[in-house]
Amino acid sequence: MRLPILIIASLVAVSGCVSKHDPPDLAPTGVTAVGGDGVALLTWDQLPDLTYWIFYAPGNSVSPGQVGSIAIKNAVSPRAVTGLLNDTPYAFVMNATNQDSAAGPNSQVVRANTRLAGDFWTKGSEQGTAQGLKDLNALAFNGAARYVTVGDGTTIFAGDFNYGHTDPVGVTEWFGPATTPPITWFLQGSDTSTPGGAPPAGFAPDFKAVIFNGAFVALGATGEVATSADGLNWVTHHAVVTAGGLGGITGGLTGLTGIAFGVSTTSGFIYIAVGSGGQMYTTTDLTALVDWTPVTSLGTTSNLTSITFLSGFFIVTGEDGTLLASVDGANWTQQTITPPLPPGTTLRSAAYMTNAGVIAGAVSFVAVGDGGVIVSGTRDPSNITQPGIWTSTLIPGAPNLRSVAVGGATGFRFLAVGQGGTAVFGDSVVNNVTTGVQSLVNPIQWSVASQPQPGDLSSVHFVTGQYLAVGPAGGNAVCH
Repeated sequence: MRLPILIIASLVAVSGCVSKHDPPDLAPTGVTAVGGDGVALLTWDQLPDLTYWIFYAPGNSVSPGQVGSIAIKNAVSPRAVTGLLNDTPYAFVMNATNQDSAAGPNSQVVRANTRLAGDFWTKGSEQGTAQGLKDLNALAFNGAARYVTVGDGTTIFAGDFNYGHTDPVGVTEWFGPATTPPITWFLQGSDTSTPGGAPPAGFAPDFKAVIFNGAFVALGATGEVATSADGLNWVTHHAVVTAGGLGGITGGLTGLTGIAFGVSTTSGFIYIAVGSGGQMYTTTDLTALVDWTPVTSLGTTSNLTSITFLSGFFIVTGEDGTLLASVDGANWTQQTITPPLPPGTTLRSAAYMTNAGVIAGAVSFVAVGDGGVIVSGTRDPSNITQPGIWTSTLIPGAPNLRSVAVGGATGFRFLAVGQGGTAVFGDSVVNNVTTGVQSLVNPIQWSVASQPQPGDLSSVHFVTGQYLAVGPAGGNAVCH
């Protein structure tokens, strides 16, 4: 926890009068600080039975009791100090107490400079099972601490965010079928788990998408649907099938690629699944044993690659430059992109920048795809039926991009990942930390990461200074 430094000093002084323990003789050793994206990671040589304190402030010096400094008690190495301003130097100092003792000597002051992330990536060890490494196709985060990634077969891994953790990178541990706790399966309506964490008989999807909407929802290529409140205990649900379909837990469909949950202006909360050949299906209740409703108003038979609910709009990407928008999930409009995309271009992912969406003229939507194509959208506040005015950019020499996310300590950076571990990033708004002035960047100036990780990446997410990405053959990587 963090406390005002003057209060802390008073408490330490009082405790020193009645202390039953001597303070530590030595200052903390091995103290280091590494700056990140609104974060600094502190490490030190931690000794048992001592309580460690971190004191920090912007600038090049800090001391306990200094006006404007902040204290963190009960720190454990490594400790990520969050909520920092980027492009700002910070100073850190530490001491320790021995149970209820007064503070011991201060460590040397260490310094770190914060900056936006995107340039330098660290490859993690592949995640898989004894049956082999499976492709990881999608990644979701529950807004608190837990990631879930899904992939081919019945591959599901759940991991808790851990900034600075190195093995595995970015999470404390990846929980899977053979770990403790394991991934466990339940049949819909049953309180009995499947022995050994194996999925129910006949439930054999290749998971292609996962989202979080109060619970994790995973979608298989052949229509299987499963949900989980915690990412560990999964319940199968009625599959994506159409009227006259097979029903049960096998849908009789192929080529599904994405699922979204959002608010339709006519139907309320709905789920929408998309796939190859212009497939689209909707339902208002995953638990009801009723068939999903096909949507026939798309006006395209192109393969659809993703669907996302962004700022009141359902956005669909796909082959042949498909970029569709809808406010109700039933009526869809192909977006006009200027200049037109190269023939045959496939778009694969879209993201919305909430912070930029309230700034007139700022790029707030981005869609990415093959051949280094990026399509940026600027909101028109006077037009509530269209998400924006779309402009295309081609990054020369960039390979196929697979996923895009919004990141940065202030939420103004787009970052996309793709084949060959490529990462590209650009800022919609630039903050001047000295003057406090925000400057729009339209068109966005895109940069290619100078130190990508070597494997393909299929999905990326940003939280608290960390981009985490997953990919084929159990691949994963982080960028701080």
